[in-house]
Amino acid sequence: MANMTYKDAVNVAITALGDTNPEAVEKLNAMLVQLNKRGSGGGMTKTQKLNERIKGVILEILTEAEEFLPMADIMADERLTNLTENDEPVKVSPQKMGALLGQLIKADEAQRHVHKKRTLYAVKGVEFVAPEDEATEDEAE
Repeated sequence: MANMTYKDAVNVAITALGDTNPEAVEKLNAMLVQLNKRGSGGGMTKTQKLNERIKGVILEILTEAEEFLPMADIMADERLTNLTENDEPVKVSPQKMGALLGQLIKADEAQRHVHKKRTLYAVKGVEFVAPEDEATEDEAE
């Protein structure tokens, strides 16, 4: 037997009570309306929509960089600092940035690497090259 939802249970109770207890049926109908409201939300909130926009900008920054970047460099990018909503600048705190980067990592769209106590981020598929190795190659030329 399939699991019974609260909506199903309330409908069964309304049917079972029928006309025997009209006050209880009225309360159960009000409860059913609340359960239907709760389940019909479905859409994204204003904050969730903004966070999706911010994540899109973060992915754009990481994709164009084609290398691992510290969070400070991502936050300093003009595309993120110039982001607005309703003509108001959007402030992205380090905590929010960390949470959004974590969501991107969990969604397997970005990756994280810790190098000498410094956390660096890149889009999925970018190979990590230690900064010291890059400096050594430049000196060799």
